[in-house]
Amino acid sequence: MARPCPLCENQPLRPLRVSHVEIDTCPRCHGLWFDRGELERFPDRPPARSFLAMKGQTFSRCRRSGHPVGRAEAVCPTCRSEPVRCPACSERLRRVVTSASPVDVCPSCEGVWLDAGAFEALAGVTETRPPPTGVVPQARPSAPATAAMECSRCGVGLQVSEAYAYEGEVYCGACRPPGSVSGAAMKKGTPGGPLRRVLGALSTLSLAVSGAATGCVHTPGPSEVAASYARALEENRLAEAYALTSAPAEARPAFLEHYADASVRQARAKEVREALPELQARAAALTLVQAKEGWRVVEEKPEDAPRAALKGFLDAVEAGHWNKAWSLLSDPLRARYTPERLREDFKREPLSAERVRRARLALEGDVRVTASGAEFPLGTDRAVRLVREAGEYRVAAIE
Repeated sequence: MARPCPLCENQPLRPLRVSHVEIDTCPRCHGLWFDRGELERFPDRPPARSFLAMKGQTFSRCRRSGHPVGRAEAVCPTCRSEPVRCPACSERLRRVVTSASPVDVCPSCEGVWLDAGAFEALAGVTETRPPPTGVVPQARPSAPATAAMECSRCGVGLQVSEAYAYEGEVYCGACRPPGSVSGAAMKKGTPGGPLRRVLGALSTLSLAVSGAATGCVHTPGPSEVAASYARALEENRLAEAYALTSAPAEARPAFLEHYADASVRQARAKEVREALPELQARAAALTLVQAKEGWRVVEEKPEDAPRAALKGFLDAVEAGHWNKAWSLLSDPLRARYTPERLREDFKREPLSAERVRRARLALEGDVRVTASGAEFPLGTDRAVRLVREAGEYRVAAIE
């Protein structure tokens, strides 16, 4: 059974191989979980025992906002949310604040949770130290009313000129990761405005000129392009999203029409983000190709993927490849059937051949694509229905 993310509700962790070690990561918040002994296998990071030895750090943080939660408090006294808990043993995690980066440790199983970016911040740190004496650990401070944005790591308020961008996130000067780009490099007169707009401007700057300080031309990799693509969909910047695809100019109207629906945009952006942790150039529901302009997302016509899935199912049934046919069924149907039972049902059902024939005809007609699936109409109140599961189309009903 997959372990739950300590921070994200109803989000299981996924295995991720980093160098020679398999750890766990959250596809939503991109935090990392290290079981006992795993962090020690990265010699350029401090060992878990160095965090566990810091006895003075005895508070937890709440799941919703990161407020401190004392050992005697069952819930956060500020927002009433639960404290973060260990994904391995459910023990309450302890927040350890060091001069390098805060981390969460489990006093029971001795696992370590690192928020997104903390693993990079700990690079080269061989000895962890607590913050200066008298500094009381606090929740992330809110930005001043005049600040344009917040540091995504420590929460300090920032103006554009004080900010640094890296892979779509904004950091202060103290927290910025290597390769980040300064907002001061933007042209004077760039308007501030909402965080989303400024973040978009800084992210574009980061993709365009990251590495300039070393004199190298940085070409954004597949993950950077895919993350920018997901962000453009989420923010309804369809022209920018389309520019990051490999589709030809004549396909642009169909792309804009398909993603005019907000639910379709959000569903696609979610698929792309969930694929990022395992992405090289291809992952489930996401493929990138390298063109002369750089990496580009492959976006098929909206109807192509469900047509291919239904055709694959029908081909497998007609060829008697029942394992393949069973694998193309939706989760509820796979739970009810086995490949052997599927074969027997098709043999015993008098109308099975007629249903397959009608489904073949439906392939030649229109298809209605939604955020959750697709339908091939078969006349009044009947259709071949497919659902979207883990980024792939699966057959849910022949009619």
